[in-house]
Amino acid sequence: LGKNGCVLYNYPEDALMPGELRDTNQKSKGINDLTLRERGVLSDALKDGSLTLKRFRAKDFPRTLLASRKPVIYGEAPGPESPHAFG
Repeated sequence: LGKNGCVLYNYPEDALMPGELRDTNQKSKGINDLTLRERGVLSDALKDGSLTLKRFRAKDFPRTLLASRKPVIYGEAPGPESPHAFG
């Protein structure tokens, strides 16, 4: 994402983050790591517009983004029943 100057906003809490490992995997396998339910969560978030991808067009933005420690994926706020409700 960062190499292309892209930032994701409101990534669903109920879906495995890109690069995050499942207990059963030795390495990340991209979309194949997601369960059918997680794929549905991502699909629904894209369809309803809550998951957004913003591409920054400035020529130096990807280089600046990669040199920084800023995230390229921002998760949505946890729900009230989430075990992550307090960060």
